[in-house]
Amino acid sequence: MPEFIDYYTVLGVPKTAGEAEIKSAYRKLALKHHPDRNQSSKAASESRFKEINEAYEVLSDPKKRKLYDQYGKDWQGGQGYRPPPGGYQQQSRPDGFQHHYQGGEGGQGGFEQFGDFSDFFKSMFGGGRGFEGFGGMEEGSGSGGRSPLDMEAELQLSVEDLIRGGHKQLSFSYRAGRRTETKEINVKLPKGLRDGAVIRLRGQGKESGGRAGDLYLRIKLLPDPRFEIDGDDLRVKVDVLPWDAALGAEIPVPSPAGSVTIKLPPGTSAGRQFRLSGRGLPRKEGGHGDLYAAISLSLPGRLSPRQLDLFRKLKELE
Repeated sequence: MPEFIDYYTVLGVPKTAGEAEIKSAYRKLALKHHPDRNQSSKAASESRFKEINEAYEVLSDPKKRKLYDQYGKDWQGGQGYRPPPGGYQQQSRPDGFQHHYQGGEGGQGGFEQFGDFSDFFKSMFGGGRGFEGFGGMEEGSGSGGRSPLDMEAELQLSVEDLIRGGHKQLSFSYRAGRRTETKEINVKLPKGLRDGAVIRLRGQGKESGGRAGDLYLRIKLLPDPRFEIDGDDLRVKVDVLPWDAALGAEIPVPSPAGSVTIKLPPGTSAGRQFRLSGRGLPRKEGGHGDLYAAISLSLPGRLSPRQLDLFRKLKELE
């Protein structure tokens, strides 16, 4: 049996934590342990970063979290985790989409692709052979004008993916009766994609009798610890040293397309925002949204005796 993972402990939040508290904890930890910021211990950071993202994947999804909490008794007392019969089955959605998640023996058929998750996650929510970046996948039910040959999947994209656009080469396996079929598809990412959008790939579904259904890809935008999305715009917090804010300085601002340098005017206060035109998300009709950089004053972890003395003198001048 896979070893239980306490996702609340991973994020450092209580079991009563709300959506905002979970999101805030995730953002702080993801920033701290991002592999790009820990080059000296990249392997350990990658492992920790995956663990943090897996915990957020479960606790930020009400249905996954409910299932996780409900079956907690199965791993208490140091016992190995035993997945619930059928796992996370047929998640209903108001838009008519459904996803099947299989867990343990006896789970119903479906298409479960979860990318690089732990064995514990896969035992509860599914996770057979798959491709990175997709969630549960299933055959179409034929309702609502859909063909029984249609299939559905969840395509996870980063903010960088939305900015770059282009193509995604994907390879995945799925069950067709007793057989396992493998498909390779090249997905073109259109402009203006947002969370919840659907891409329809004609003829990329299940094949039977010389006919082929369609593949519906529902977009899930992955949370980014650096940026908040506000429509077409992005917002980022930039930490600035007090003396740079007081005297003025050139500072780097992170953007999905790479760091951008802006000039702070002398006397910049905390909370002031700077608009970087056209650095946001691409719009369907053309052009881009903007990037807003909010200034946050931050002191170094340790100040030298001389720096402390200068601050004391500044205080005396008040």
